[in-house]
Amino acid sequence: MPQTDSTAWYNAQVRKKKRRRRIRISRIALLVSIIILLVMLARMLFSEEQKTSSETPAAIPDPIWRNDYDWSSLREQDGHLKFEDEFYTSKFGIDVSFHQQEIDWQKVAADGVEFAFIRAGYRGYETGGLHTDDYFAANMDGASAAGIETDVYWFSQAVNTEEAEEEAAYVLNLISPYTVGTVAFDMETVSDHDRIRNLTAEEKTAIAAAFCRVIREAGYSVLVYGSDSWMYTSIHMEDLQEEVNFWLAGYGEDYPDFIYTFTIWQYSSTGKIDGIEKDCDLNLWLVPK
Repeated sequence: MPQTDSTAWYNAQVRKKKRRRRIRISRIALLVSIIILLVMLARMLFSEEQKTSSETPAAIPDPIWRNDYDWSSLREQDGHLKFEDEFYTSKFGIDVSFHQQEIDWQKVAADGVEFAFIRAGYRGYETGGLHTDDYFAANMDGASAAGIETDVYWFSQAVNTEEAEEEAAYVLNLISPYTVGTVAFDMETVSDHDRIRNLTAEEKTAIAAAFCRVIREAGYSVLVYGSDSWMYTSIHMEDLQEEVNFWLAGYGEDYPDFIYTFTIWQYSSTGKIDGIEKDCDLNLWLVPK
């Protein structure tokens, strides 16, 4: 009996050791499997990241397009600004409305004006009615007869995209008898109780986009006009850049420090031009060579 008990006890201890060893082996195998799985998962994620980064370019920070104008090439010539460098040249022009009253366009042309943005009309900032500028036809006819390039701008007070499309259709009807290259969209706050004062930047951007889309689909180039503060805060330029160009208003500066790409710089609101008794806006149009 003692020998038998000892043998049984020994065999039991052996079985316990084998069981513990199997448990350790199982745990080690499980740990190894987990490590292998994690390594494989990490490799898959890294491979997918590499694939994504190779197929999809990294997001470009806002602003999408910074301007690259070398303002050391800006100079004054015959009382007007000129720009000429390796990549760009320029045209000199004005923008006018009924505020300038009657204009002698032959004298304007002789004073070196190459293009004119003529106000086609406006939406009332209180009533919301659509109106043609009182001098639109006279200015279009006079500028064209003098050999000056004729473009137009529209003063908007649209409060939604439907009204923006209505304004665009109104402009297209007005300019249909004339040769027009570019139509500009001008939206500004006018008073404490104008129609657009409470619009968000998203809403203003959508309105500008709707107007420009209708004009562009009719075959005209489009511009969105505004001061640098308007461009920075009142609309989202990055949402418009692929479809439109920009007309920047900035006065009293040696050159604009605006970071986005823009096409026209309205550099003075008190310009003196032969043939126009009142002050008018002066513009520099930057043209790629």
